[in-house]
Amino acid sequence: MDPHISDTADSKVPVNELAPLPSVEPTRIRIPGFGSIYRRGMRWAVEFWKGGVQHRESARTKSEQEAIAHLRKRVEELAQGKYVSARTERVTVADLLKLVTADYAIAGNRSGRTLKYRVAALTSELGHLSATKISPSTVEAYKAKRLSEGKARATINRELACLRRAYRLAERSRPPLISANSIPSIEPYSEDNVRQAPLDYRDYVALLAHLPAPIADAVAFAYLTGWRRAEVLGLTWREVDRARALITLPPARPQNAESRELPLSPTLSGLIEKRWQARLVGGPSGPRVCELVFHRDRGPVRHFRSAWWKAVEAIGKPGLLFHDLRRAALTNFVQSGVGEQVAMRISGHRTPSAFRRYRIVSTDDVRAALARTESRLTTDPHNSATFPHNFKSTVQEEARVPIRKIVIVRQLTSPGTLHPAGTHST
Repeated sequence: MDPHISDTADSKVPVNELAPLPSVEPTRIRIPGFGSIYRRGMRWAVEFWKGGVQHRESARTKSEQEAIAHLRKRVEELAQGKYVSARTERVTVADLLKLVTADYAIAGNRSGRTLKYRVAALTSELGHLSATKISPSTVEAYKAKRLSEGKARATINRELACLRRAYRLAERSRPPLISANSIPSIEPYSEDNVRQAPLDYRDYVALLAHLPAPIADAVAFAYLTGWRRAEVLGLTWREVDRARALITLPPARPQNAESRELPLSPTLSGLIEKRWQARLVGGPSGPRVCELVFHRDRGPVRHFRSAWWKAVEAIGKPGLLFHDLRRAALTNFVQSGVGEQVAMRISGHRTPSAFRRYRIVSTDDVRAALARTESRLTTDPHNSATFPHNFKSTVQEEARVPIRKIVIVRQLTSPGTLHPAGTHST
């Protein structure tokens, strides 16, 4: 008798028979061609692979057949490019916008100062929505709402660009937070915001007369160079080499993060010398040198809206902006025959497309271009006689003049001999 088999009165299994094993349900079932389902607690989960990437998620059911059906559905969605993981479904638009904020902080973009306003507007309206639930109609509704709130189309477009950037960053993250087919179509408004506010030389001179000294000097520098406002007002004496008549901006200063040199013309040199004479300012411990070239009361020039508005009203251009000086400078460069590459180097434009947007083509420019073209046509010796608009003769009249033929008559003096006409002998 096996000592390990108890033979008690309460035992219902005969001594000479083996006790049946308890039934154990499988914890994983493989589905050929699809993947497998496995138990996760009391519920089933699915697992499948695509391109060497493992996908796992809960089937949210206790039924084996429902779990298999969920697995088949997910694999078919993945094959059709419609698969959205459970992790992706939990990602909200606010989560994507955090990626943009972090990306701007790492890159050190200057526009990061205004990014918070765009992110705040998007988060307020769309932040609570799932990133996969944003459709083109949702975007259009957002645009309409912002437009009804009085926001400019350009402002809305900057917000839409931020939203588009958020989706791109989510797609490129590893692992991806969202699939490419889940990125909604985001169509911005068409912008027609190219300003047509030319500032001619007479208006410029009148403007200087209505501005105080430090502001007028900064305006003169911007009008002659096309520099941005921050570049002009942030100019320091460390960046000015008076001996070489050269200004060098370090890469951290310009908006496009590129170092730039500006040789000083005689007018600019005179302006810099004027500011050099005004560099000494009084202080509690006596006179000291102000580091800024354009300063006001020992401090930087930040706001001068009141003085600017009064000046532009006085010259009859109430809508004129400081940034229009940049447009005026580029227009002056082109009208003076300065090449595009040279003008871009002076103004600090990085791409020709941005440069051309600032170039204002006026009616006088078109008139002058037509006059130059007609002048070239009429002064060309090959065209002047038949130019149809010189009011001397017309092409039709010249066409009616008969063609005069000159006939040379030759006289035969002897067989096989030809003599020129009028040379025969007597």
